[in-house]
Amino acid sequence: MTQKYTTTLNTRPFLYRETKLIASLIDEGLEDDQIKKQVVDDNLLGLQSIDRRNRFYHEIKKRLAYLDDDLFQSFIRSDSQTSKLILLYGILSKDQLFYEWMREVVFDKWLTLDYVVHRQDTLTFFDKKAEQHDTVKNWKEITRERLTNAYHQTLVDADYADSGDEKVFLHRPIIAPDVERYLINHKEKVLVEVLLGEVLQ
Repeated sequence: MTQKYTTTLNTRPFLYRETKLIASLIDEGLEDDQIKKQVVDDNLLGLQSIDRRNRFYHEIKKRLAYLDDDLFQSFIRSDSQTSKLILLYGILSKDQLFYEWMREVVFDKWLTLDYVVHRQDTLTFFDKKAEQHDTVKNWKEITRERLTNAYHQTLVDADYADSGDEKVFLHRPIIAPDVERYLINHKEKVLVEVLLGEVLQ
């Protein structure tokens, strides 16, 4: 995982459909410049701004880079709930602050059998991080508000939670058994625990 705190999820959210499109082109054997041409010049993702096309493409490529060949193939070929969890794994791997929020807020909810993440839970998390890290301390309040929205929406988009008023309701992730076994046996324990919402032996 990277150590730099970013606000990427503010402007480049879960992007499941877009990631599946690009992953399928990679799987077909297209080269990077060919895919980028489709995204930027041919507007494969349907984005008005050329700058946003570039940003989305590069963000998706970074997330996919955290999937090894087995997870990449599972992402393409699995059912939608499993592939969404694989994408969530890629985001957890790439985004240090999102991982810490999942570990310190969401995972704690699983352990205490409290399946509601309130908006204030997440804002309090950012307050604590602001005391520990200048990067977060220097963010404007609106940035923390937007990032709170983005984090909660990411869980909803991943089919990991349902949306409510000022909160989200967690529900156990559904994942194909073979993919779950692969994650447990081959990937970093702390990441897999957070993803699955359970303590691994």
